[in-house]
Amino acid sequence: MDASFWLKGFTRVWKLRTFSVGRNTTLKCGTAWVQLPAGRSRWTMGQHPMANLRKQLQEKGLLDKPTAKSWTKILVLLAILAGLYTAHIALPLKVGLVLLPITALLTTTVAMIGHEGVHSSACKSKTGNISLAAIAFPLFSGLSMEYWRNKHNVQHHAHPNVVGRDPDIHSWPLTFTKEEYETSGKLRQFFQKYLQAYVFWPVLTPLVGHLMRYDGLKYMITAPFKAKKNKFSKMWLLDASLILVHFFCWLVVPVMLGLAWQLVVGFYVVLWAAVGVYLTAIFIVGHAGRPTVTEYDENWRLQIETGRRIKLGPLGSFFFVGLDYQIEHHLLPALSHFNLPKAAPIVKEYAEERGWEYEEVGLFRALWRSTVALAVAWKTPAIVIDGNSSKNANLIEDFGHHEPTEA
Repeated sequence: MDASFWLKGFTRVWKLRTFSVGRNTTLKCGTAWVQLPAGRSRWTMGQHPMANLRKQLQEKGLLDKPTAKSWTKILVLLAILAGLYTAHIALPLKVGLVLLPITALLTTTVAMIGHEGVHSSACKSKTGNISLAAIAFPLFSGLSMEYWRNKHNVQHHAHPNVVGRDPDIHSWPLTFTKEEYETSGKLRQFFQKYLQAYVFWPVLTPLVGHLMRYDGLKYMITAPFKAKKNKFSKMWLLDASLILVHFFCWLVVPVMLGLAWQLVVGFYVVLWAAVGVYLTAIFIVGHAGRPTVTEYDENWRLQIETGRRIKLGPLGSFFFVGLDYQIEHHLLPALSHFNLPKAAPIVKEYAEERGWEYEEVGLFRALWRSTVALAVAWKTPAIVIDGNSSKNANLIEDFGHHEPTEA
């Protein structure tokens, strides 16, 4: 019984295929890509590194997907947002500015539910997951599902914090490693060394929502010309159609109803700028300040040691939509965010039994570590995660978090 068969039983999948990459085998499981170490492309059920973990989760019913909860959450949020958007129209500008942080937070939460849909972790059926993702991403957010699936599921999840493979650590003009800093031009090096940590939050994060939408549109335009067959797939047509509906509903309909176009465009730009700040805060704390990696021997260890668990209460966790459990999410991307809190102790024990670092901190400390990591990225080398190699072996323990000294 090979790994493909075992993983097919691990989650309901959209597609499943394997291919070789260097000394490893890459496996598509659901919407997540994982690497199998050389020489271990086949396991029996009992030998698989995650067999016992899966068994424990299954016994507790944590592999089940609470479809009703997922739909209830997004529909309730959309209903509340409908009221808030109406309030922004009806109430004075000053009141609208006071409401904006709340409106942006709930808008971000709806968009984050699209992340669940693309991972096939929200609903039991393929149709349910696609429908949820379609509502939250192209229709509500104007973000291409196909672009996000490729960037996030295929590239980032397969190689979190891996140099040259994870697009999240290659974002011009930033640097996340000493090696990238050394290959940058003089002007960019000045920015990376002296400015990037200071301008990141006030200047760059408000652009995130708009830039992701722009990158998604570019992907949608160019993808058909790169595809060898089925250039305009059903998913592409669905994506493109709903993105057009998004812009029509957000920008055209309000003007048709009598609102000044300047107010409509201004609200759209400012709202999604605020969403960009929230999105960045949610995503960056899961990985920034954790090791950046050039090579690794075990994908399971990579997923754990490049992630971070954020300790939040139920209210904060509601808005993170599972990304406060970044380690669990990376190890088990098809697990519903409703089940991640119960899975966390099991995953933590799984990591500790193997001597792998499982980091968990509060939100503000995680934000601090992430920001300081940006400040020192220019002099922070990428490492090798390889228990069998003497080259940078087990340097996770030496990867400083650069905590401030106590006064």
